[in-house]
Amino acid sequence: MDTHGSVRQVENVARAATDLFIHQAEHAIQERGCFNVILSGGSTPLAMYKLLVQEAAEALFWQHTNVFWGDERFVPHDHADSNYGAAKHALLEHVPIPPNHIHPMPFLKDDPDAAAQGYHLTLTQVLGNTPMADLTFLGLGDDAHTASLFPSTGAVHADGLVTIVTTETKGTRLSLTASTLSHSRTVAFLVAGENKRDALANTLKGPKDIDSYPAQAIKARESLLWLTDIELDVG
Repeated sequence: MDTHGSVRQVENVARAATDLFIHQAEHAIQERGCFNVILSGGSTPLAMYKLLVQEAAEALFWQHTNVFWGDERFVPHDHADSNYGAAKHALLEHVPIPPNHIHPMPFLKDDPDAAAQGYHLTLTQVLGNTPMADLTFLGLGDDAHTASLFPSTGAVHADGLVTIVTTETKGTRLSLTASTLSHSRTVAFLVAGENKRDALANTLKGPKDIDSYPAQAIKARESLLWLTDIELDVG
C-alpha cells in the first residue's frame, strides 16, 4: 500500500480507537485464532485504555491477545515515563490477559544494544521471522515523528526490526523500524489536538521527505488509517 490511506475525522479519537481495537481483536481471533497488537505511548492511547477497561474488561479476546510496543524510552519499567508502565497501570492490570502474552521492550541498564537484540528475539519467537501484527497504533509528534523515528536522525532509514535512537533532547529510546511498523495488517495513527495540524498536513500533503516527516514512511499491509479530530482537506 503506497498511499496515505484513509483519513477519518472523528469527534473523539480515543472512542474511535477503542472501537477499532475491539473490532480488530474479534476479527483476528475469528480468522486466525489470536490477536497481535502493537501499542504506542501518548495521552490518546491512555484514554483508549480507560474505555477498554470500562467496556471490554471481561472480553474473551484478551486470552488470545499478544501485546507489543512500537517504541519505548530506555528507562526501567516502573519509571514514570515508561510506555509499558503506563499501559500496565491503565489497562493490562485490569483485563484477563495472560502475563506471558505481554511483551514489553526490555530495559538492560547501560546496554541498549542488548535490549534491542532481545526485543528482536521476542518478536521473531512470537510472530515469526518476518513479524506481522494485526493492528499497530501510532501517534504523530508535532515534528511529524512517529514511534521514536525522529526527524534528521536517520532513524527512519534503519534496517532490521528494532533500532536505537539517541538525541540530546529525547535521550535514548528503542523503536521498531519503519519497515517493521509497516508490516502490520492495519496501522492506525491517532492524531488529536490542533497542535498537530501542521505535522498532519505536512505528512499527508507535503512533499515526500521522510527525513523531515518520518511518519510518511509508514505503510500497512492492508489498511492505513488516520483517526483525527483535525479537519483537514486532503484532496
